[in-house]
Amino acid sequence: MSLLITGARGGIGAGLLRRLHASGYEVRAASRAPERLDLPAGVPAVALDLADPKTFAPALTGVTDVFLYAEPAGIEALLSTAVAAGVQRVVLLSSDSAVLPDAERNALARHHLRVERALRAAPLTATVLRPGGFATMALHWAEAIRAGRPVEQSCPDARLDVIHPEDIADVAELALTSDRLDGETVTLGGPEVVSFRDQARILGELLGRPVELREPTRQQAVEQLSAHVPAALAASILDYWAALPTEHHEAARSTERLTGRPGRPFRRWAADNLDLFR
Repeated sequence: MSLLITGARGGIGAGLLRRLHASGYEVRAASRAPERLDLPAGVPAVALDLADPKTFAPALTGVTDVFLYAEPAGIEALLSTAVAAGVQRVVLLSSDSAVLPDAERNALARHHLRVERALRAAPLTATVLRPGGFATMALHWAEAIRAGRPVEQSCPDARLDVIHPEDIADVAELALTSDRLDGETVTLGGPEVVSFRDQARILGELLGRPVELREPTRQQAVEQLSAHVPAALAASILDYWAALPTEHHEAARSTERLTGRPGRPFRRWAADNLDLFR
């Protein structure tokens, strides 16, 4: 078994790669900028750029299993190359936006659906992971919190089962190293339902000072999010948040049902990353 981890500079890809390597698996890290990767000793880095099909075959040669971030550019060619290279299984990190009622008209959902459909059409064993909101979204608040300014956040009372990236990595590891999730599409969430306002309160408690939330206009929110994602996706993220409930609902998507281990709550992620907000 030889595992290729795409997005190896990302929080989930990097954590997954480290734990697989520590467990003795043969892993390879893929990135558009492999020279910028900080990898454990003995883990090779390869260039993989979906805008450059010439990078596909060298990255995939000898690989049996792939952890894939959802990027529609070049996906059909990438999967064709994977099949020709002998890849047997792909575990895709998608998004629960794919199940939105207006998914075909939502840029965020379309982005993930195109990759899911291409993967399902390929002669490969596929597992699709559909997490909801990541705990790491709070990192967008870090600069304002460090400066003591109010945090600008749309839909502050929207409630979501934010998921710790290590919980996603737990399930991705299970999917890559066993056949338990082969062929499955799995929705993922955290062990509790919290609003953005709850997250700010938790951060404030850990920091020992209140974190104030302020709701921007939609245009301001699009401009702020566009610093992190393409503008079309920014608008779709706002639509996704607006569709979330503001009343309590049960956290029914916790990874514990798959891994047997309790999911990590937002407070744990915040405590582990508190220095980023100081």
